Amino acid sequence: MMTLAACIAGAGAQTIKGGWTICTRDLRLRETLIERANERELTLMNSYGIRSVMPMDEVLFVVKTAPDQPAIPGEIVGVPSPEPSPVRLITLTDGQTVRGSIIESDLPEYLGINLIAGMKMHGDAHVSLERVLRIVDQDVRDPHPPAELLDDLVVLRNGDRVSGFVESIGPVVRVALDDTAIELESARIQQIHIANESAPLDGIYLRFADREVIRVLGFRYSAQSPIEISVDPVSLGMLETGHTEWRLNSGSLDSLWVSAPGQRVVSLASIEPEDIEPVGGRAWVPTPIVLNENATHEALRSIDFRSPARVSYPLPEGASRFACSIEVPIEEWTDCVLRVITVGSGRERQIFEQRMRLDASTASINTSLPQGVDSIIIEIDPGEHGPIQDRVIMHHPRVLAGE
Repeated sequence: MMTLAACIAGAGAQTIKGGWTICTRDLRLRETLIERANERELTLMNSYGIRSVMPMDEVLFVVKTAPDQPAIPGEIVGVPSPEPSPVRLITLTDGQTVRGSIIESDLPEYLGINLIAGMKMHGDAHVSLERVLRIVDQDVRDPHPPAELLDDLVVLRNGDRVSGFVESIGPVVRVALDDTAIELESARIQQIHIANESAPLDGIYLRFADREVIRVLGFRYSAQSPIEISVDPVSLGMLETGHTEWRLNSGSLDSLWVSAPGQRVVSLASIEPEDIEPVGGRAWVPTPIVLNENATHEALRSIDFRSPARVSYPLPEGASRFACSIEVPIEEWTDCVLRVITVGSGRERQIFEQRMRLDASTASINTSLPQGVDSIIIEIDPGEHGPIQDRVIMHHPRVLAGE
């Protein structure tokens, strides 16, 4: 019988083998096992084998605790060899990322793709270049275009960059420059970034170990069987010859999230502080340290405050809820007062205060935020004994933002 912890408590929580972390729409985090799932609900199991059902409309995201290794292209029957036509990751404006090799397109304004999912080929697709955000080699782990992409950008394997307007993509990529156009062999290209705007759609998105992200019309998951997904053929530009019912290894599913208009969960650890002030008579304070930067979701990162400080973070527009768990390391001597303060329309409002010390070493926050809040302040004030080794770790500080 498999066991699980019912809820994440903080840094000391044990990782569950084969477990998942669920974030609900009220920002609760729960680590559990998922027995079955579909587009309507999750079936969960506790340590006594008792099942419970969570409706999908209560879910923000679900991530696997320990993701599996991705499939190796060379193991997939029919996949082109790395040269001259490698497997690419193609990210679309609606948030989907598909895998495949670039093929010739009859229309220059469309990208032709031979789709791959899991260990199989799934037919051809043709997607308008206006719906393409980027195309990168599958082994490019962290493709970062400029923050503001004014022109399309092509990055070659030798590191050279070409900025302009991508007119067509196929075995040869045509890029228009100011007063001329150049053609580049696709085999020489590592990345293509298109200056289109992201526009995610409502619905359920599944992310797999090889970095595919698919918006599904329906799906069936169980730990013991292949996962079955029904893809949206229109959004993928699939031809009539393509297969829209896909079966993948259930172990390859890394995460899912439910996309809703303008609603998202944001980690405080992913936001750069706008102000850091020392308190308690200190002249200087170290910058807070982000922990578990490689977490399976940004909302599962943590922040280590190593000295009395007043740290201000700007919040995304429409911030409506804040949650986290807090601890002071028991191996260090800490006695301080932690306050959480919101700022909106120039007015400060305290939403949390607790004295943190050895006999009160943990706390949790899950609260709505005042309307119009635009920043949040984490204030660590020395206790009665002064700023001696005061240190606070804020686990999974997360903000719900949206319209």
